[in-house]
Amino acid sequence: MTLKLHNAMWPGLVGKGEPDTEPAISMERMLELTASANVNGSGYDGVDFFMYDPHFDIYGDDDSIKKVADQIAEQGFKIGTVVAPIW
Repeated sequence: MTLKLHNAMWPGLVGKGEPDTEPAISMERMLELTASANVNGSGYDGVDFFMYDPHFDIYGDDDSIKKVADQIAEQGFKIGTVVAPIW
């Protein structure tokens, strides 16, 4: 069995983007950091994506979904889990 390592890309964990907090990290920057991470020759195989602002508008159209999927695929990543706010 081959294990795959995924980075959980949840913007609320890295910065809320509100006054007096850490600024939100852009989708592009999170993907760059994930792609460049390497420990003893191992890096990430994919990402777990949280469908939430500022990286994703849950009221967006099909084109917005395709844009995110293309950005992730351009880095050579697979999407393992999609998390959506359901509260």
